[in-house]
Amino acid sequence: MLGQIVQDLPESTSMRLIQILDEVAHHTRELKDSVMSMRAQPVGSVFQRMPRLVREVAAKTHKKVRLETHGETTEVDRSIIERLGDPLTHIIRNSVDHGVEAPAARLAAGKPEEGVIRLSAEHRGGRIVIEIKDDGAGINSDRVLKIAREKGLVGPDAQLTEDEINNLIMMPGFSTAETISDISGRGVGMDVVRSNIQDLGGRITLKSVRGQGMTIQLALPLTLAVMDGMVIKVGTQTYVMPLSAIVECLRPSRGEISALIGTHGMLQLRGEFVPIVMLSDLLGIGSSSVNNTERVVIITDTGEGSRIGLVVDELLGHQQVVIKSIEESYGAVPGIAAATILGNGRVAFILDVEKLADLAVHTPVTNNATMKAAQPALN
Repeated sequence: MLGQIVQDLPESTSMRLIQILDEVAHHTRELKDSVMSMRAQPVGSVFQRMPRLVREVAAKTHKKVRLETHGETTEVDRSIIERLGDPLTHIIRNSVDHGVEAPAARLAAGKPEEGVIRLSAEHRGGRIVIEIKDDGAGINSDRVLKIAREKGLVGPDAQLTEDEINNLIMMPGFSTAETISDISGRGVGMDVVRSNIQDLGGRITLKSVRGQGMTIQLALPLTLAVMDGMVIKVGTQTYVMPLSAIVECLRPSRGEISALIGTHGMLQLRGEFVPIVMLSDLLGIGSSSVNNTERVVIITDTGEGSRIGLVVDELLGHQQVVIKSIEESYGAVPGIAAATILGNGRVAFILDVEKLADLAVHTPVTNNATMKAAQPALN
């Protein structure tokens, strides 16, 4: 708030105040980091519950399974730790029950009799990444697709890639369990795990190789309370985009934007094509017609190695913001993760980049309207 006021003062007065404010901001950040470090706990407190779980499920399923853990000292905020136990428990239970084969089947496939599940954690790009990897049979994509069609989750003539089929196991109501037991078929599926991870502001990705095993990766924020964000402007509205989701920001020329049927436009970026979309279209608001040459494309990481370029009117700068949940008052809003109060006292929504990418995929394209609107703005 002081920073907002100082900007409106005469330059002769504001220069000294800005220097003092920079010092105050520096010390405040150090204080915040110290407090957050006191709240931080190693993930080992969750990891240490898993060996017993593996032994119990392996005994019930008559399998031989060994759990390896790495990165137990990796620290994360206590609020994350408290809500991490249930998703991890479900994933580990699934790995033993569905992933690792019976000893006889493993020997027949030329594998050691004992299966291995590797549970690891590390800090990566301002997030904590937890990986659960097994050397089991992987996902039987033919069976998954058959069950999905029987349940009406996909059309009978739908053509899906291997990865798309594998990700069907995260759809609500999906289960490959043939009988109900205390391990599987209880109605609590991977869709609940995904919802829990997304509620924490994280994302879950899945990779499977038939006969070699499956890897599930959870990328979570280090804290639920404070976030580094980029304040952006679209039309008359101000939003905050998580800095951890931003790869780069640029103002491309007209020649770098290409038309492609069935897309909103493609940006040629160092030999790679990145789909672009106007953020104003996704959020259903009017874009500013002023300072069109100042519009910026923000390249964002949407998970699973994919990227998308969001066209915004203006970048207002980097800022640390306190996250305020809106779901209790307004419910879930597609593309909006939470809200925050800016220094000028106004409320700004924090964007959910992964959900925006989903909206971009499912937003109908009519005559490349978005690209036509973006090209003159980016020239």
